[in-house]
Amino acid sequence: MKRTSLLSLPRGFDRNLKLLLFSMASRRIMMGFLQVVRVIYFSLLGFSPLTIGLILSFSSVVSALRHISFGVLSDRYGRKPFLLMGAVFSTSRLLIFATTRNFWLLTLGQGLGAMGEGAGAGQPVVSGYIADRVALKERVSTFSTLAVTNAIAASIGSVIAGLPQMFQNLLGLDLLTAHIPLFWIGASFSALSFILLLPIHDEAAEETKPKEDGRMFKVSSWSVIAKFSLVRSTSGLGWGLVESLLTLYFFMRFAVGSDVLGPLYAATRLASIFTYLLIPAVVSRVGEIGTLTLSRLLSATAIAALAFTNWYPLAAVLLIAFRILIMFPMPIRQSFATSIVDPDETATAIGIGNFARMGVRSIAPAFAGYMFEAASLSMPFLIGAVFMALNGLLYHAYFRPEKK
Repeated sequence: MKRTSLLSLPRGFDRNLKLLLFSMASRRIMMGFLQVVRVIYFSLLGFSPLTIGLILSFSSVVSALRHISFGVLSDRYGRKPFLLMGAVFSTSRLLIFATTRNFWLLTLGQGLGAMGEGAGAGQPVVSGYIADRVALKERVSTFSTLAVTNAIAASIGSVIAGLPQMFQNLLGLDLLTAHIPLFWIGASFSALSFILLLPIHDEAAEETKPKEDGRMFKVSSWSVIAKFSLVRSTSGLGWGLVESLLTLYFFMRFAVGSDVLGPLYAATRLASIFTYLLIPAVVSRVGEIGTLTLSRLLSATAIAALAFTNWYPLAAVLLIAFRILIMFPMPIRQSFATSIVDPDETATAIGIGNFARMGVRSIAPAFAGYMFEAASLSMPFLIGAVFMALNGLLYHAYFRPEKK
C-alpha cells in the first residue's frame, strides 16, 4: 500500500479528482461549523430536545431516500448531475437558515440540506466517481487523501463555529441573531463547491447507459449487499443516537457553547489527519476488517465512558478520543465498500447500504431527544455504544478474510 504524505497527492489524482477534492473541502467547511452550531441554534430558538430530534430525524429520512436514489440513478446516468444537484440543495439549506426563523421553513431547509451530496467521500455518487477513475489498489490512498483534506476543511469550519460569539461582542447583536452571518458564510462556501464541480469530466456519463432490460436495479451481488446493509444499519443507529445531539448534550450538561465546542471539534479533526498516516501500518498488521472491528469496539468504550462522566475536562478528553477513533477507519471503510461488488454496481451498492444506515438512523435523533427529556442525558450514548460495538462484531462476522 502506497504511503501518502500530507503535502502530496497519490498517483492517479488527475485534474478531475483535484476539482472534486476542492469542491468537497469547500462543502466540508460549511458542514464543519453546522455540525457544531445547528442543534445549539435550534435550542436558542426555543425548540425542545424532542423537537430538535424530530427535525433531524426528518432530514435523515430524506437523506436515506437520497442515498439510494442518487446511487442507483448515477450508476445509470452518470455522476456529475447528482454531484451538482447536491451542491444546489446544500446551498439552499444555508440560505433558508440565514433568512428565516420559521419552524416549518427551517425543517424544510434541513430536509433540502440532507439532499446535498458529496460532503464526504463515503457518499454513493462520490464513491462511484472515484471507482470509475481510480484502480482498486490505489483507492485506500485516494480515500485517505480525501479524508485528510476533508479533515482540514472541517477543522476550519469547526473553528469558525465560534464566530457568533465574536459577532455578538463586536456588533452588539444578541446571540441568536449573531448566527445569521455565519449561515451566509456557509452558503458562500457551498456555492463555491458547485462552481468547482462544473468543469469536471464525467466518465460514467459516457460509458454507462440504461440497461437493455429496462430494470432500475440490475445487481448480481444481493447477498453481499444485504450483509453490508445490515452492518451499515447498526452503524447508523449507533452513530445517530450519539452524534445527533452530542453538542446539545455538552451545552445542556456542561454549559459550553459553540465557542468552546468548535475548537474542540477542530482539534479532533486535526488529530485525525495524523492518524490517517498510520493506516498502512495498522492495516498491514490486523487487516482492513480487523481495523474496522477494533476501532468500533474502542469508540463504543469511549462513548460509554463519556455517558458516566460528570467532570468536564475528562468529558472533553473522551469526546476527542471518541471522534478520533470513529474517524480513523473511515478511508478503509470507504475503500472496502467500493471493492465488494462490480464497478458498475458500486454506487448502487453503497446507496443501498447507506439507505439502510440512514433509514434506521432516521429514528435515532427523535429517540435521543425523547430520552433527553424523559429519561436521562446519558441514555442515548449508552444504547448507541451497544450498537457501535455490534457494528464492529458484524464486520468481523461477515467480512473477515477466510483463513488459508
